[in-house]
Amino acid sequence: MVKAQDEPGRRTRLSAARQTEILAAAVELLEEVGYENLTMAAVAKRARCSTATIYRQWQGKPGLVMAALRSYSSIAQPADKDTGTLSGDLAAIMDDLGQVAESEMALLAALAHASMKDPMLAETMRKQLSAPAGSPLDRAIDRAVVRGEITVDEVTRRYCHHVFLSIPLARHLVEGSFPDPAYLKGFVETILLPVLAPRGGLR
Repeated sequence: MVKAQDEPGRRTRLSAARQTEILAAAVELLEEVGYENLTMAAVAKRARCSTATIYRQWQGKPGLVMAALRSYSSIAQPADKDTGTLSGDLAAIMDDLGQVAESEMALLAALAHASMKDPMLAETMRKQLSAPAGSPLDRAIDRAVVRGEITVDEVTRRYCHHVFLSIPLARHLVEGSFPDPAYLKGFVETILLPVLAPRGGLR
């Protein structure tokens, strides 16, 4: 039975608990059927709400899916830790990424593929996942600049961000496996730190 707050046409605000229920239903269905086969009607049925409620809250499937990922995926919402050094911050970011379940990485890979055929999903992903400003990597770089550890231009920062985002997908594409902690540690030591601090290393 549809709850009063979920009836079409009503403008009541969803509670945090109700949003969590709907996003959990979306994640479950994403894992079961994939993005392309996911429907708002199926999410509404599982979450026991109306499709109108979902559209009012998230403006459609791309917005709903990205909100679900931010709530339940450590890839979409990685931790931000200030360790006091750039190398420590980068190691902490990679350590968290190394703990991500392969199912989450596979889901992100599937969404990346789906975005090539879905302009609205692609735009939503760019806005919510791909913008450098505000990402844990970007904040780690900002802190290192403030501490005087490094100086970095915007071109270098941009490329580091792009490469960082590509890690889960690139290794699977080339080697058939997702990155583990040892691989991610090597990425920091071999790629990120030399690029961000190319002259004389970190102070």
